[in-house]
Amino acid sequence: MSTYVGRQPIFDKDGACFGYELLYRSCDVNNNATFQDNAKATARVIVNLIHNIGLESIIGQKMGYINVDETMIFSDVILLLPKENFGFEILEHTKVSLALYERIKHLHSLGYRFTLDDFDCSDLMIQHYEPLFPYVEIIKVDIQAIGLANLQASIAKLKKYAIPLLAEKIETMEEYEVCSHLDFLFFQGYFFEKPIILSGKKVEPNTIHALQLIHCIHKNNDVTHISHKFATCPDLVYNLLRHVNSGAYHFRQKITSIKQMVALLGPQKIISWLGLFLYGTPENRPFGTEIFNNAKFRAKVMEELAIACNKQDLANKAFLTGSLSLIDVYLGIPMLEFLNNAQLDDEIKTALLFHEGFLGNLLNIATEMNHSADIDATIKALEDSPCFSTEQLFDACTKATIFVEETEHHSKS
Repeated sequence: MSTYVGRQPIFDKDGACFGYELLYRSCDVNNNATFQDNAKATARVIVNLIHNIGLESIIGQKMGYINVDETMIFSDVILLLPKENFGFEILEHTKVSLALYERIKHLHSLGYRFTLDDFDCSDLMIQHYEPLFPYVEIIKVDIQAIGLANLQASIAKLKKYAIPLLAEKIETMEEYEVCSHLDFLFFQGYFFEKPIILSGKKVEPNTIHALQLIHCIHKNNDVTHISHKFATCPDLVYNLLRHVNSGAYHFRQKITSIKQMVALLGPQKIISWLGLFLYGTPENRPFGTEIFNNAKFRAKVMEELAIACNKQDLANKAFLTGSLSLIDVYLGIPMLEFLNNAQLDDEIKTALLFHEGFLGNLLNIATEMNHSADIDATIKALEDSPCFSTEQLFDACTKATIFVEETEHHSKS
């Protein structure tokens, strides 16, 4: 049975991602029933991490957070993960007994870290979990269960305990703005994928250069011609060199010239990569690195699925579409305004604007793979019957997760 480990980023006050909640995914036909069995789901995550994928490929240098209930807390399987790299989220339905209290206290003394998940701040929930508060590093507050109107009064009940608070299930920038002005130190949700349209903001010069180069290669794919064009854009040469040197490629030759890089990659692969260069220096923007990482994830998933569908000719287009799918969020401009500056293929434009067509379907599935708990429902939502199996989908997502970590690690070196 195939599995895939999804990731949801956790941010600090500066919009920097310091860790990921790891999410269990299964292509088993009884996925929903299996997903509800928290102990088995977490055990599968642990098995995947250690034996199938590897810790560094999933979380890199960041913290990983995994859901646990009383079954997992009493199990020695929790000891398989290095406590320096992982925190354990105690699920809201966990039964707090004297035995559990003693177990948490003991694990805490050994250096294991715990958070409380899906906290609704009700008097009943506070009373239930208060014995564990001395051993809890973070309380994750469910803002959807409480509601924005009641949020300030609800979290005020926790102030006397002086435990850092995380606002979770933030889905919109409005919700994030409200939470950022309250006593939250950490934030979690997919709000960073929603565009903030900034009035009067223009497409940046570096972005224009990359778009012009994409158009230039479409018109003339001669290696010498492309190399000359690259030479006029040193920022793009630097980015291309970073990616060629990343773990995504394993060239035996040392790179000695722009022309050599262009020849090794080929014009179509360069076009697909140029979509990623539009993000410039994402580490200088709040949430920028995760926006960039999500774009890379989508790009790689779409490329792999196009290949799985025996549409190799569309693989580079698929990669470029995924790369560009969050550029409106990153630049803070409408997607239509961006596309008006880009002479892109109509199939790519249709996918980016309307999420329609073959590429649009791939974009939908790539977007949902880290969001949806019910993968079967996500696949069924596609307009046409998918031309890939669920196992191929999970394999594409695993490759994409590794691709993100490899390229992120090498781009910082």
